[in-house]
Amino acid sequence: MFLNTQDHYGLIARLLHWLIAALAIGMLLGGSLLSILPAGGFKAVVIAGHKSIGVVIFVLTIGRIAWRSANPRPRDLGSIPVLNYIAHLVHIFLYVLLLLQPLVGILMSQTYGYPVSVFGLFKLPPLVWQSPSLGNVLREAHGVAAVLLAAFIVIHVAAALKHHFVDRDRTLMRMLKGS
Repeated sequence: MFLNTQDHYGLIARLLHWLIAALAIGMLLGGSLLSILPAGGFKAVVIAGHKSIGVVIFVLTIGRIAWRSANPRPRDLGSIPVLNYIAHLVHIFLYVLLLLQPLVGILMSQTYGYPVSVFGLFKLPPLVWQSPSLGNVLREAHGVAAVLLAAFIVIHVAAALKHHFVDRDRTLMRMLKGS
């Protein structure tokens, strides 16, 4: 089943969720390693891949938001309304950060005068002027957004595990298996 129902996540929602999750976690881990790599050819290749995957995450997140808008998610299984509300806020923050993080990275790269090529297939058009001082601000913002994204991912995972092991409801299984 491709579409969500009132009780189940469809295949498309689940695939987008897990693909974005894997890419985002990989990017957070890989991004933290960039600072320790020595300058040179290998680091340039890693940075190029980092930029390309960031663009992919941005596009997939837009697709996920569009899918969620057109295909409403299943009902909440939590029985405490305030916790359901907090869960909705966490999802909103995750979406914002999944859009903000790659966008800031793209702008940062461009302000330093480096184009953003997507897997060598095409280059993104310049969205901002070259300005190393603005690049420094964006580099800081990129770092802060990474920490916030990591924190919200941990919160999201902890809540899913709480649903599974403490509440013993189907929240996690709905995203794993759809049922």
